[in-house]
Amino acid sequence: MPNNVPNLYRWGVFRRLANRLESLDRFLEAMTDMMKFSDAEDRQIRHYGRKIISLTEIANATMNSSNIGATLLVICSEEQVPYKAAFFRMLVLIRRRRSAFPAHLDTRISALLDYSIEHNMVLRTRGIDPRVQLGIKELIIVRKPRAARQSTIEAVTPVSSARGSSAGSLKTPNEPLGACLRATVERETDALELGLAKVDVLLEALAGLMATISYLKLQPLTPVSSARGSSAGSLKTPNEPLGASIPSKAVCARLSNERPTL
Repeated sequence: MPNNVPNLYRWGVFRRLANRLESLDRFLEAMTDMMKFSDAEDRQIRHYGRKIISLTEIANATMNSSNIGATLLVICSEEQVPYKAAFFRMLVLIRRRRSAFPAHLDTRISALLDYSIEHNMVLRTRGIDPRVQLGIKELIIVRKPRAARQSTIEAVTPVSSARGSSAGSLKTPNEPLGACLRATVERETDALELGLAKVDVLLEALAGLMATISYLKLQPLTPVSSARGSSAGSLKTPNEPLGASIPSKAVCARLSNERPTL
């Protein structure tokens, strides 16, 4: 086999790649070596398939443990974009060459792809599309703008529908069917776009909530004992017993027996 791809069946080569993929320190270097399989022959993909999937699973775990996220549903910081983009380029490679992998790896490949790139959901956070943020053209979903849809409608409308039409009329003697059909299609299109706009707002809010939940899950819990005596206005200090601030029974009795002096 050509020497331009790593020999993953050499234990030292595989172990070094696995170690680099376990953290972000040398993650990009390891992913560069992995991407050499992009131009590999089918027989090479088939030969090294199990090792390739194992290394990709390690990279997937690193994405999640580093709070980057192996998903296209949330954005990441600008500093994290190179790592996430490198990982998703590997997923695109696996999807493109999937037929070359051995059949017994299909379940593991589906686990990597189904919840990462094998869907068409687009959730924008603060107006940012996670797919566009990575700059991988195979992942970008382009929505057809309204102007393009309008031109399509006009192209299929009969020519007779344009005769003698006025801005406020939906039907004239010279356009019995075409104008009504066009008006109906335009009205339904506007209603659909309004509904999609509302869905986009809800999806952006959901994405923000998911990002917040993911952030909170990673925050360590502060022990209650660490807060003792931390502020000047605290009710109890480490050297002060629980009942120190409560008057004793003897003091209360003495105060109750005293008479005011006139």
